[in-house]
Amino acid sequence: MLIGYADSNWASDINNRKSMSGYVFKLAGTAVSWSSKKQTTVALSSTKAEYIARVHTTKEAIWLRQLLSELGQGTHPTPLLIDNQSAIAIAKNPKFHNHTKHINIHYHFLQQVIDNNMVELEYVPTGDQVANILTKGLPPALHNRFWDAMGICCFG
Repeated sequence: MLIGYADSNWASDINNRKSMSGYVFKLAGTAVSWSSKKQTTVALSSTKAEYIARVHTTKEAIWLRQLLSELGQGTHPTPLLIDNQSAIAIAKNPKFHNHTKHINIHYHFLQQVIDNNMVELEYVPTGDQVANILTKGLPPALHNRFWDAMGICCFG
C-alpha cells in the first residue's frame, strides 16, 4: 500500500523567511519517492506552510497513484500522514474561515482530491513524522530513526 508523509518547516530560511516542504512516499515499507523543496512564497503562518506542503505532496500522490493504476494496483485512498491538525481541518472543511483567507484559492484543490477519495489526511505526531528528515536539521538519533523508517539502508 502506498503511504505518504508530508511536513514543512515554517519560515526556516533566515534570509527570506520562506518555508521548506518535504514528503516521503513509501510502498511495501521502502521509500519510492521523496522531495525537499523551498516554498516559492512566504507563508504568513505555520498552517499555510503546512497546507502548501500538502499540496506539493498531493500532486506527487496523484502521479504515483496513476502509475500504480497503470500497473494494475488498487485505487483505495492514499493516506497522507501529517502533523498539523489545523491544515487537516482546513482541507476537510471547505467552509470559509477569516483566519485562513490568506491561503490562495488554488491551494484548495486539495479539498477536491479528498472529496474524490484519492487521498485521505491522517494525523501523525511530530515525533513519528518521517518527512521531518527533509525539512529540518535533526539530532543524529532522530535522523537515523527516520532514515531507517524510509527503508533506506547504507551500503558498505
